[in-house]
Amino acid sequence: MNLNYAYLPGWLENNALFRKIFLYRKLYLTKRKFSHFSQYGEDISIEKFFPKKNFKGFYVDVGCFHPVKYNNTYKLYRKGWRGINIDVDDIKIEGFNLSRSHDTNIACAISDTSGEVTWFSNGFYSLTNTLDPGYAKRRGKGKRQYLERKTNANTLSYVIDGTKYKDIEIDFLSVDAEAHDLQVLKSLDFDRYKPKIIAIESHVNHFGQLQSDELYSYITGKGYTLVNWVVMTLIFQRNTDSGEPKGRVWT
Repeated sequence: MNLNYAYLPGWLENNALFRKIFLYRKLYLTKRKFSHFSQYGEDISIEKFFPKKNFKGFYVDVGCFHPVKYNNTYKLYRKGWRGINIDVDDIKIEGFNLSRSHDTNIACAISDTSGEVTWFSNGFYSLTNTLDPGYAKRRGKGKRQYLERKTNANTLSYVIDGTKYKDIEIDFLSVDAEAHDLQVLKSLDFDRYKPKIIAIESHVNHFGQLQSDELYSYITGKGYTLVNWVVMTLIFQRNTDSGEPKGRVWT
């Protein structure tokens, strides 16, 4: 049985011992030796925008999923970077607290408005949780029907403001919110946080579609240029950030 997509009874899903055993298997007993850690090798491209070896930047990862596997920031974490990892699914944040305790890890839904929201899950520790009902309807066919859950949402700026990283410009922002990515971006104060590099999931199939895509238009309208496209991930660079960034020391 693949627990990633199994629907578990509530008593088991919330059992502290089961969650610890599951996370130990998930974090430490699966394959950990990779040439890249991102799903499609995005982190190889992302690293090249920060060539200075002693640079230790600040990242924000929305929809972080797993602290190592399919993760856009783990390579940076190993180089001494620190930041904020956010996921709507609290079991994933428990995993980050175990495996990446030097980061700030937050279980929260991110949207452009605050308050109670419905999110959709197609199984325990699912790869494709979403706040978008249309996405859940399209993907939730056959045995992988999506179940509705309730939680509170906050804006991305509000969440960052509640951490030690308040008002620190973001070096790398990764967003993978399964069709809710635009709302995540709209919830960030770009004037204060000014991400240098943005990696964001897109489901367009070719550049002609991309030019009329609302997400693409929003990011380029904020002063960014598309600098790479890795399978489903678009990578943007802020137009004023062409030189090497200065280093930081995290405590």
